[in-house]
Amino acid sequence: MKIGILGGTGLIGKSFIKTAIGKGHRFRVFSRQTSLPDELSSFKELEFVSCILPQTADLEGLDAIVNLVGEPIAGVRWTEERKRLIRTSRVDFTRGVVARVLDLKSPPKVFVNSSAVGYYGMSEDHHPPYSENSAPGQDFLAKICVDWEHQTLPLQSAGIRSLMLRTGIVLSPQGGALEKMIPPFLLGVGGSIASGKQGMSWIHISDFISAMLHLMQLDSASGAYNLVSPHPVSNDEFSRSLAEILHRPNFFKVPSFAIQALYGDGSVVVTKGQYVIPERLLSSGYEFQFQNLEKALANLLEKQ
Repeated sequence: MKIGILGGTGLIGKSFIKTAIGKGHRFRVFSRQTSLPDELSSFKELEFVSCILPQTADLEGLDAIVNLVGEPIAGVRWTEERKRLIRTSRVDFTRGVVARVLDLKSPPKVFVNSSAVGYYGMSEDHHPPYSENSAPGQDFLAKICVDWEHQTLPLQSAGIRSLMLRTGIVLSPQGGALEKMIPPFLLGVGGSIASGKQGMSWIHISDFISAMLHLMQLDSASGAYNLVSPHPVSNDEFSRSLAEILHRPNFFKVPSFAIQALYGDGSVVVTKGQYVIPERLLSSGYEFQFQNLEKALANLLEKQ
């Protein structure tokens, strides 16, 4: 396929591009950056378009479009301005892209849009875990996810297959939550956060990319899919596993008030969570490479 990707210069985008090129796919990368990152610049299978929002003409001739754009949510203080950026970079941006796709003379066969397990709201309860059939939550992030996904409805009405990827914590030592967790554990001061009971619905970055390609190429796949491992864990369990893999202690505990003082309302991303399972992804026939957290972490951190 020739794939247009928005947000292709981030952690997931770069990994997806490199893996997909190895499988014979080609890309048109859209980015606010003025040039490609060094690790992508050598690929001949890439076209690059520097823009804030692609024009309709820029989106012609693509078999698939992937939208991964969104301002960071975790590890930042949620000021009113930050909340506005979180919303506009997801809801408003997606609305703009969809409007341009609807004007195409030759629309793509599939449109892939980011979403998040935040759709289900925050909860420490894990009986039963959330599946794609679960109702949405009512908090800030849940409402954004609902509005975000809603922007793709016109594509479905126009007969363009649409996928909404409700993503959990994507594990990679090169970025995201895991990269931030490694240093304190290596220093021997790692440990669980707040109650430690909050759910961590995780996925190895290789499984994320493979699952996305699987769904893109599966003509019967449409709608929302949870991109998480079948085995979510508590923050306590995650901390213990990470400490064991790194051969470090797991004695310390970060109190919720410390996270609250640092991130304000944004602390819920760390102190709360949800237990989510990939019911529809498994039903689609996808086979995980890493279902078990210990094996996933061992694979990712073998050189640490």
